[in-house]
Amino acid sequence: MLAADETFVERRKEDRIPFATTLTLRILGDAPIDIEGQMLDVSADGMRFLSPCAVASSSAIRIDRPDGMILGEVCYCAPAPGNQFHLGVLFRQVLSNLRDLEPILRTLQSYRDEDEAKAKESRRPSSR
Repeated sequence: MLAADETFVERRKEDRIPFATTLTLRILGDAPIDIEGQMLDVSADGMRFLSPCAVASSSAIRIDRPDGMILGEVCYCAPAPGNQFHLGVLFRQVLSNLRDLEPILRTLQSYRDEDEAKAKESRRPSSR
């Protein structure tokens, strides 16, 4: 969190686009925690999130979307009005079009199933 006497310096390389929507952040770790809050704005490489609780800087996060997932890192946590907190989130990996992978995964699974069946068959004692 920023100390009261620290000056905030804008370091963003991309323009912010106001985009208010409710979403759930998952703080990753040994005991993942889901936090429902409000995305306030977004840029090509991150977003500002209004959270009901403080989150440590450098915390790894995940956001699940209907056809994708975003992995990121909390880069700052600052007090906001109403006992809430602004989180700056840096996107590290954006995965999209995951539905396109389903046919490939099914095919790979069928190959694996065939290989396992062949291996099981070869371990059976032969009856002569």
